[in-house]
Amino acid sequence: MNDNDLFIKRRFSLLIIFSLLIANILILFLPLQAFEAIAHRGASKEAPENTMAAFERAAELQYDFIELDIQLSKDGELVVIHDATVNRTTNGTGSIKDMTLADIQALDAGSWFSSSFKGEKIPLLQEVLDRFGGEIGLLIEIKYPDLYPEISETLSTVLTAYVEKGLPRKLLKVQSFNIHEVEKFHQLSPNISTGLLLNHPLDLFQLTSYRHFASFLSINYYSLTNNFIKQAEFYGYDIYSWTIKDQFQFYSMQKIGVHGIISDEPMKHENSHLYAFIRPFIKGQELLRTFFV
Repeated sequence: MNDNDLFIKRRFSLLIIFSLLIANILILFLPLQAFEAIAHRGASKEAPENTMAAFERAAELQYDFIELDIQLSKDGELVVIHDATVNRTTNGTGSIKDMTLADIQALDAGSWFSSSFKGEKIPLLQEVLDRFGGEIGLLIEIKYPDLYPEISETLSTVLTAYVEKGLPRKLLKVQSFNIHEVEKFHQLSPNISTGLLLNHPLDLFQLTSYRHFASFLSINYYSLTNNFIKQAEFYGYDIYSWTIKDQFQFYSMQKIGVHGIISDEPMKHENSHLYAFIRPFIKGQELLRTFFV
């Protein structure tokens, strides 16, 4: 690397650090916004994800919503699990779609996390609704709809039955990365709030196109800005950020005005301002190491 190249890279690094610092200072002048706290797969930092233990802990921590994932067993039952296989989070192996409910619920879904959760089971969605419906909101993600062509119909039937029994619709939300599946579920249950999971914000054409079936957007927090949130609000959307793992990120998300924060842990207010302020310097050090180490 010659001296000129080194000089250019140093200038570029300093420019990035300066830009991050200015952006962060500007955020300090934005007011803090209230938000809905959403437990990612339950309180998944303190208990095995997508289990009743994680959901109980989320309720104890007074989250507003529990985020959970659903799939269909071989015999057509809605089970709560994230991966397409049971390999990562149980003592078994195999694909959910090839296993009966009895096969799935015979597995230990807690020991992988901690021996104190040995014997924890993969729950049925109905079990979650029976225990938590009406007590805490449920944000339900439809997983792998290509593997389960009937999953939206099954979910609509189940949720409609609970709503008819008195479960408040405002405590139910359904989302997916699959745009067509969200639209399909909305057509089946238009009175239940539906949203899109996204890695990046939508453009104006998409915001206009999707608003007839989506009322909220769950977006990777890295991509969110205050300007986009204002645009989305104009079209009637709420914005949720996923997935927050560090305390300073809560503060940043509040500043840009998200309506809900999907996180692995509850917000701790102490030191959040300090973390938010020093973050550009930490990022700047990381960039410098990338260029010069």
